[in-house]
Amino acid sequence: MSKVYVLGDLHFSLGVDKPMDIFGKAWENHTERICENWRRIISPDDCVVVNGDISWGLGLEEAVPDLILLDSLPGTKIIMKGNHELWWTTLAKLTNVLKEHDLKTIRPLYNNACFLPENDLLICGTRGWLAPGDEEFKAQDEKIWKRELMRFGLSLSCGRSLAEKAGRSQGEYETVVFTHYPPFVFTKREPTEFTEMIERSGASRCYFGHVHGMTMKHKGQEGIPPIYRSNGVQYYLTAADYLNMEPALVCGDPD
Repeated sequence: MSKVYVLGDLHFSLGVDKPMDIFGKAWENHTERICENWRRIISPDDCVVVNGDISWGLGLEEAVPDLILLDSLPGTKIIMKGNHELWWTTLAKLTNVLKEHDLKTIRPLYNNACFLPENDLLICGTRGWLAPGDEEFKAQDEKIWKRELMRFGLSLSCGRSLAEKAGRSQGEYETVVFTHYPPFVFTKREPTEFTEMIERSGASRCYFGHVHGMTMKHKGQEGIPPIYRSNGVQYYLTAADYLNMEPALVCGDPD
């Protein structure tokens, strides 16, 4: 069985001048460290979910060098939007660029889902947004928040259809959710409409990024510890600086 990993907030910048070490020592040589760890851990048969903030490029032309680098790394990559994905305007334009540059290992997750029958794993998700209840949430954020809830619903619906086509009924596979923003109020550790949808989906795990500057207290054989728990769902932070630039195992037996 192939393995599934996650690593968010790559913040590659091969096409623009955006050094990440201005954000602290944790980001020194981060691109080289990500690539070294990736090649050490990931095999060609594995899958890695990159849940947002892939490239600092403002347009697709600036993001292409980062996408080429990502494609060159082992495994299939399921990529998602983050708050810095300004270069990702439409799915059609991104798909055309991937074809134009023959980038065959990158699969966008956007209003859709991915079912891995060999793992009995359904991957669903969306970018998310700043949650209502956060002190920085403004009136103009409400529309974006509601739209992301809708996009998550589309992903779940697509995922159920994919599982049915694969001959799996609910209970015969695991649903795992990926977002960029925390789907709960991070500062207060409070649930939201988003977490309620995750609970209704039957998922027991959600992986998110976006939050920087935190240090992982420990990393045992069972993987990274959850940041938050609510009604049977465990939430894991997967920002690259938190994971020390190393993909985290989601599914599959550790070596």
